[in-house]
Amino acid sequence: MSSSSSSSSRFNRRQVTGVPSRCWCGRKLTTFCSQTDENPFRRFYRCEIAMQRKTEEHLFKWIDEALLEETRMVDAKVKRLVDEMKELTNEMLAKFEHQQKLLLDMEEMMNEKTNEMMMANATSLEEMANAKIEDIGRKMARIGITVGVVGAIGWICGKLMSY
Repeated sequence: MSSSSSSSSRFNRRQVTGVPSRCWCGRKLTTFCSQTDENPFRRFYRCEIAMQRKTEEHLFKWIDEALLEETRMVDAKVKRLVDEMKELTNEMLAKFEHQQKLLLDMEEMMNEKTNEMMMANATSLEEMANAKIEDIGRKMARIGITVGVVGAIGWICGKLMSY
């Protein structure tokens, strides 16, 4: 792009980056082809009013420059998006690893609590079984004593009746 490319921004009130869609005056842009010796057949954006009123300042932009700028903007945006994706991926991996650690810690705590409860239940069951055994033992002893007393009474009655 030669010195003629600077003429594209010389008349602009402000610089337009990339492919423009409207002129400063609000009109849609049209594509024209340069017929100058300096830029033969080079395409550019311009509104139709500017083509009729050459003394007024309206948007002028070479199409090849606009496309190159647009491509650079898209490339920069893609690079930013790729960087953001990498950053988000790293953040998500860190969060995932943290969640995994929390899950493992929680599983370990649950196993400890389960073991404590099982030991408490086992102790409680053992105490209950021992209490039942003692209770049954006392009842059996009473039955044994009762049988012994009834047997003794029966023997005594039998002796008394035989006299």
